[in-house]
Amino acid sequence: MPSVLITGCDSGLGRAFAQQYAQAGWTVWATYRDLANAIADDRIVHLALDVTTFEQFDAARARVGALPIDLLISNAGIGLDVGQLGALQFDYVQRMLSVNLVGALKLVETFVDNVAASQVRRIVLVTSRMGSIESNLSGGHYGYRASKAGLNAVGRSLAIDLYRQGIAVTMIHPGWVNTQGGARQAPLSADDSVAAMRGTVARMGNHETGNFVSYDGRTLPW
Repeated sequence: MPSVLITGCDSGLGRAFAQQYAQAGWTVWATYRDLANAIADDRIVHLALDVTTFEQFDAARARVGALPIDLLISNAGIGLDVGQLGALQFDYVQRMLSVNLVGALKLVETFVDNVAASQVRRIVLVTSRMGSIESNLSGGHYGYRASKAGLNAVGRSLAIDLYRQGIAVTMIHPGWVNTQGGARQAPLSADDSVAAMRGTVARMGNHETGNFVSYDGRTLPW
């Protein structure tokens, strides 16, 4: 059976990814910032992983060993910053860059050999259309926009660098979702967003590596 490793399963999209892939019969490695949030499902293997703590990457890699990972999903992230110039919380900006960007790159570096050893060989980076420079017509959200634009740049480079290993990389915007990072009035539930993203990822061919797309498969502007 295929296998998937997902970060940020404490809540929201990561949790929905883990539950849906487990229900579909995949071997699921779910990581949590706090293992107290582990999903009560015997089909899921639970790992402690704060993506800002590199020692935990080493421990997670040791636990997985050389087992193949067909699909690696970088989902862990923290949400919008609303500070304006003159009132920015730079500690939070730095944390967003650390979680949303650096943590995702460290994840890929840690598990790329496992992905290369698999049959599917796909990496998914959960990003945001707020990382689109072309679409930015409202300004603000400096740290969040920068972290997701940087993630898109990292994903494009990974797609180029890993192409010869047969690994495809997709950057995907989950839509406006009713999660902690979204809003209660958001039109999409985490379950609906994840179901759509799973379908989009499953349909995409290796020749589409490096694309920046919406949850429903629409190409987004850089």
